[in-house]
Amino acid sequence: MKNLIVSILLLFSTFIYSQNKAIESLKEKINQYNQSERYDLSVKLLTDFVADEKNSADDKYTAYLIKSNIYKSLFKYQHAFKYLDLALQEGKKGLNAERFAQEIKAEKAFIFFEMQNFDEAKLLMDKLKQSDYEKLSNRYLLFIYVQEGYFLLKDKNFTASEKKLNDAQEIAQLAYPEELPIIYGKKIELYNLLKEDKKRDQAYQLGIGIAKKYQNLKYEFYLNEIYKNIFSENNDSKNALVYQKKCDSLFALYNSNNKSSKIELIEQEIKEENYDSEIETKQQIMIYLFLFNVLLLFLVLFLIKKYKKHKQKKILIEQDNKRIQEEINHLKSLVNDQKDHHK
Repeated sequence: MKNLIVSILLLFSTFIYSQNKAIESLKEKINQYNQSERYDLSVKLLTDFVADEKNSADDKYTAYLIKSNIYKSLFKYQHAFKYLDLALQEGKKGLNAERFAQEIKAEKAFIFFEMQNFDEAKLLMDKLKQSDYEKLSNRYLLFIYVQEGYFLLKDKNFTASEKKLNDAQEIAQLAYPEELPIIYGKKIELYNLLKEDKKRDQAYQLGIGIAKKYQNLKYEFYLNEIYKNIFSENNDSKNALVYQKKCDSLFALYNSNNKSSKIELIEQEIKEENYDSEIETKQQIMIYLFLFNVLLLFLVLFLIKKYKKHKQKKILIEQDNKRIQEEINHLKSLVNDQKDHHK
């Protein structure tokens, strides 16, 4: 009995390991494709992954989440929302449904925030705050603190805003240094309102340095856009024009529209492949049904023929029986006649 339990545990742990290995392998490949900006290959890989029935609901949840983030990085927000909804559907089937539901709310809040739809973002943030963010990892807390810091900034609560941004920066420095530019972006806005130009410019330089280090053009664009807006607000048209040109150059280099077009083309090709596959499957089913019907027809004809033959044989037997019975009756009659004559 003890050996059986040990065997079951080993089998279960092997299954869990293989599942983890599958999703980790997927993440590694996606990361490689994204670094080389081959988002079309990433999307193709993710689409194939979620179509594979062997993969668990938890893993499919993760795949849809990655896909949503790819579209968010390309400013295709409606696509990003679509894949978050698909992720949530898979998450409900998985082992961590409650945590996944919280993560999807957080992801949607981040998208609304990036779209500058701050009312919707805050609405979701308030819902998450009711549970004190207990199900969310530090990576989610990082972005939540950034958004909370920004809302406090808008309320002119500058001290609390800086504290929240520092909390986010502490998490980022420990585990997610590539996300520091988004924190520095909000600090640029904060220090500009506080008229602390030296801190503002230092935050810009630190943020740009990290964005370049990790080759994150989106964050470079984001920081330059903030800087451009600040100079515009300060009526410094000369510097505003300098950073507007940088934004234009970075956006052209990032070329998100072209990348998203490639992805949509891949998605369309995948849909067409799936459609062709469905048509082929239906055709095969039709052929099998036709063959089955032909066999069924032959079977029915065979049974009808056999039934007729059986019926004919039965009639012949009945006729024979009748004839035999008549002969028996005739013989009985003869016997009776002989008996009477003998008497």
